[in-house]
Amino acid sequence: MRRRRRQPTQFIKKKSQSTSTYPQISSAKSQKSTAGRFFSRLFFILIIAAISYFIYDITLNRDIVLEEDKGEPVAIAPIETEEEESSPSTTVPEPPFKKNIQIEILNGCGVNGVAKSFQNYLREQGFDVVNTENYSENNKLRWDVEQSFIIDHVDNIEQAEAVARSLKIPEERVVKKNTANPIYDISVVIGKDYRQLNGAN
Repeated sequence: MRRRRRQPTQFIKKKSQSTSTYPQISSAKSQKSTAGRFFSRLFFILIIAAISYFIYDITLNRDIVLEEDKGEPVAIAPIETEEEESSPSTTVPEPPFKKNIQIEILNGCGVNGVAKSFQNYLREQGFDVVNTENYSENNKLRWDVEQSFIIDHVDNIEQAEAVARSLKIPEERVVKKNTANPIYDISVVIGKDYRQLNGAN
């Protein structure tokens, strides 16, 4: 009668111990994969929800705009302004050339600072005074001018007369002078009658 050999108990225990670790590893992996699937599904659901809300919002706003467009147009009466009712004589602006011409003021009476005072006055009236100096003829100074007058270098009488009216110089004292390539459009010569002019100190 044969006897069965008994396997060593140590070998069985080691085998059982070594095989017991495999279920633990597989369960941890399964837990990780389950969590990953859960978060990916949650993220997908959130994206679908955001897209649906965006489409719904666009559709709702479009319906509101279409409903507002169905309203009947309202006739708006023209607004009457005071400028239309006013008379043409009160709405005529100042001549536009007043700010475009360039003026020089020449001292022909020999009084100190007289050209500067008229320069300040004309600038306050809106004229562009770019130069002040002594009056001369043929490179010779002249301080014996009795009456103030105006020289028009560009053959535009309207410009010169506007300056004359502003200074209260009679328009017959506007002199036309054909100057080739003039530096200034108008020259104002101040004479010994400067106290009778507007802008005199």
